[in-house]
Amino acid sequence: MLILSQNKLEIFNFNEIFRLCIDNWNSKEFATEPDCWCIKAEKASDNMICAFLGEYATEERTKEVLQEIIKAYRDYRTAECDGYTNVLQETAVYEMPEK
Repeated sequence: MLILSQNKLEIFNFNEIFRLCIDNWNSKEFATEPDCWCIKAEKASDNMICAFLGEYATEERTKEVLQEIIKAYRDYRTAECDGYTNVLQETAVYEMPEK
């Protein structure tokens, strides 16, 4: 499954992600909005590469989006195992929702 970042500039291969996590950012250097919540993807490597998938105003909304990713991955894996082509096409890419 692929994940399209919120800003539509990056695509991530879910199988290459070491972990997805929620983080609170209050630094203007990283976040477009101060005191926002974000979902970030970390890739296991010698220097632990980290990328931001999307940011949201509340922790609750961020948790909802993380649950959506989990559901999308489950649907994708089920379709992949069962071989349903139309379901695979619908679930092969998860697009991060807007703020």
